[in-house]
Amino acid sequence: MDIKEIKQYAKDELSSDEKLLESVLKFETVYNKHKVKLFAVLAFAALSIIAFWGYNEYKEYKYTKANEALMKLVENPDNKGAIESLKSNNKALYDLYSYQMASAKNDTKRLKELSGSEDRVIADLSKYTLGIIENKPVDSEYYHDLSLIMQVNDAISKREYQKAKTILDSISQNSPLINIVTLYKHYTLSGVKR
Repeated sequence: MDIKEIKQYAKDELSSDEKLLESVLKFETVYNKHKVKLFAVLAFAALSIIAFWGYNEYKEYKYTKANEALMKLVENPDNKGAIESLKSNNKALYDLYSYQMASAKNDTKRLKELSGSEDRVIADLSKYTLGIIENKPVDSEYYHDLSLIMQVNDAISKREYQKAKTILDSISQNSPLINIVTLYKHYTLSGVKR
């Protein structure tokens, strides 16, 4: 290496060191200017992660308590503490358990209460079961076709055969109850003198 190359090499090295020092100074300036915002964002991110983890742990705890209460109720349906624990830890599971118990006991009062449940499925099933117990046709989203068959039964008992036929015609050919519909059409309604 000659002197000229050494001089150029030293100049390049100093230039790259200057650029590095300049970028460090720029970073320090930006950091000092925005350090409060940076720490706020980092603190928010850390708190969000902790809150998310804590909420999931809390939900898991509530589900565990609800399951324990349900197991106690399976062993002893009259356990008041287990009923309250289930109600406070998992309202949907409590409503389902209440529906099952009310259906088994034909408890019309409890079924009427459950008909107003926030859970659409429980409310619909309760209305339908209440209609069955009281022998009244009820329109049901989940038991729609079965509800229509019940309306047909009611119409036939009142000798409203045209209404019964109209209801039967409204039941889809894909319905799992199509065999029952066919039986009603051929054996009940066709044999009736109009």
